[in-house]
Amino acid sequence: MAGFQYLQDIGINAVEFDVQNAANRLTIIAHDPYVTMPDGANGEMRSQLIRHTKATDITKLKVGALRPGSNYAIQFPDQARLPDARIPTFANFCTWAAQHPLLILNVEVKSHAEQVDLYDPPEMIVSDVVDLLEKHNLCHRCVLSSFDWRVLLACAKRAPELTRGYLTLEQNHGTTMVPNIVDGSSWMGGVTRTDHDGSLPQTISALGGKVWCPYFKDLTQDALVRAQNLGLVVNVWTVNTLDDINRMSDMGVNGIISDYPARVQNVLAQCASV
Repeated sequence: MAGFQYLQDIGINAVEFDVQNAANRLTIIAHDPYVTMPDGANGEMRSQLIRHTKATDITKLKVGALRPGSNYAIQFPDQARLPDARIPTFANFCTWAAQHPLLILNVEVKSHAEQVDLYDPPEMIVSDVVDLLEKHNLCHRCVLSSFDWRVLLACAKRAPELTRGYLTLEQNHGTTMVPNIVDGSSWMGGVTRTDHDGSLPQTISALGGKVWCPYFKDLTQDALVRAQNLGLVVNVWTVNTLDDINRMSDMGVNGIISDYPARVQNVLAQCASV
């Protein structure tokens, strides 16, 4: 929660984060499908699926300091150490967010269209997330997004008024990420671009989407213009270097998702002053 409060403190009124269900359908804020837990028998650490782990056990874990030598520690050497920070439940976040009426939420629902055992089914997690958003009167300032378009289909049925964001990755760009834009695939919910002039923005618009969230390295100027002409908001992810942030700003995207929000804030402030 300290990270969310930090954004408020520096004047950023939008936040993107991931949610998934722990055991017994208790929704928590977490990115990876696995959590490392101490084994009660011998005290050794073991990895297990979050969906099979009690939320009460997960929220006891102290997760605010990266483990020295870990991949995340190498990737984010400047991350602040907050050793007492814990994984929040989505319910706790919603209680906090309700007290910040200018805050825009982008809730990414974790789901895997091929490894379906990793997370709760789309209809289930969508129902649980929307229930909490409705309870705290947050739907009107929330974008619900996912790489798994089955989630967005479930959202359209459960809460058609909720803004849906279509996350897309067309190429892996040398990373370990798996592209989700494969015509007719489960990732796309069986949808194909050929039915929409071969255009990804047009496909999203035809599905009733209001926000397109492409990987920034996939985005071309022509696709951006086409999407915006269709009325889509275009928010790119995950843009971290100053060169890439400046390039996305110059292209004219609507939003930039970053691990370094202050960098984006400074770039946009500098552009506005020119």
